[in-house]
Amino acid sequence: MRLTCALGLGLSGFLLGSSLVFAQSKPLVDEKYSLKADREAMEALRKNIPAEKRAENDEKAFMDDLMSDVTRPPSEVRNKFSSIMSKKRDAFSKDMNKAREEFSKKQTQEREAFTKDQAARREKFAKGKNSSQERSDFYSNLDAERKEFYSKQQEKRDAFEDVNREKRKNFDDYVRAKNDEFNQLHRDYTKRYEENKKSQADLKKQAAEKKKNFEKAIDAEYEPIRKKDPTYLGVEEAQ
Repeated sequence: MRLTCALGLGLSGFLLGSSLVFAQSKPLVDEKYSLKADREAMEALRKNIPAEKRAENDEKAFMDDLMSDVTRPPSEVRNKFSSIMSKKRDAFSKDMNKAREEFSKKQTQEREAFTKDQAARREKFAKGKNSSQERSDFYSNLDAERKEFYSKQQEKRDAFEDVNREKRKNFDDYVRAKNDEFNQLHRDYTKRYEENKKSQADLKKQAAEKKKNFEKAIDAEYEPIRKKDPTYLGVEEAQ
């Protein structure tokens, strides 16, 4: 619309319109006064808060937001929480399985490399002229290396499984604690929901009663008028 007016008013109008467009393209305030800057400042402040405390605050905010709308049925709130926790469990299990697959893959590669190296050394040794004692010592050393290698792999596997069991236990403890926390908050929410539901029903009942009384008052006010004989406008009485 501004460009149309500019064309109609000529060059001076065009210059005026251009200046307005240019002015509106600039920020109304300096960035340090903008909400963006405030959000960035808040994020900067969050960096000074320990990670554990930040997580605690975020989880509290999540619970508060989940139960902030008292018009939602408690069953809907519980279903949403259960759905979120189910996704967390799936994500945790997926990460655990991925870690186990990667660990197993790495150990398989290590075994293949070790076996290949020993085979190459045996082949090279067999090509040489060696005494009975040298052969006995060589193969004994190979066997000792093999036993040590597999023993160390088993130790790594056991340590890996210990870490995984600890992670699983910690996760299960966390889920149990969050379920307990939710159940306690959900009981309070259910009470607030029922109170709000009753309050809304009372307000609705009062509004209906008020409307009914108003209609009755109107009927009472116009009852005398309705009882009078009707007067027909535009009809002249007979002379």
